[in-house]
Amino acid sequence: MGVTTWQDYLPDFWAALGQTLYMIAVAGPSVILLGLVVGTTLYLTAPGSVYSRPALYYSLTTLVNVGRSIPFLILIVLLIPVSRAVVGTTLGPVAAIIPLVLGFSPFFSRLVEAALRELDQGRIDAALAIGVTRWQLIFRVLLPESFSPLLGAMTIILVGTVEGTAVAGAVGAGGVGDFAIEYGYQRFYWQLMAISVLAMVLLVQAIQLSGDLWIRARRHKR
Repeated sequence: MGVTTWQDYLPDFWAALGQTLYMIAVAGPSVILLGLVVGTTLYLTAPGSVYSRPALYYSLTTLVNVGRSIPFLILIVLLIPVSRAVVGTTLGPVAAIIPLVLGFSPFFSRLVEAALRELDQGRIDAALAIGVTRWQLIFRVLLPESFSPLLGAMTIILVGTVEGTAVAGAVGAGGVGDFAIEYGYQRFYWQLMAISVLAMVLLVQAIQLSGDLWIRARRHKR
């Protein structure tokens, strides 16, 4: 029987990396979609806004603030019954999707609201003056005009989601974070820890670079 080396665990690393990419691929777009809906609603219903609904705004903003106030690790634990009820388990990358979406959507909602508030009010008033509907205002004015700052916000939240997968891995979600703890830290293979850190760094750099290039390309088209 041969001696086990750190190279023997590389197949487990590739499997863990696949789990991390899966969590990002599912949770990332879900966070962006939910955050866009909530953030746009916050902007439109704020006191003094276009479709002001103070009661709805303050109810929604309270939920968002509560969601942002709970540390992500604690949120994962709190949502264990929800994950078990929805996906039938509290372990693995599928179970991590729910806390990832509910944990990062409130923050992205605020980024969306802030981006929309930076819009030129004159363009909004001009659109309303020609009689655009609510949906036309959202999809033809608000979102297109704030697309560049929204791209920046998406980049930020996707990077945060990568970090969230590592935290989720610490409580049984799998992925690179779990691999780094189980094989790199607990089994004292510093090489595996270094590979795990490098993988996370490369993921974040790829997301950030892609976001920056997309923003620059859009600016050059104007």
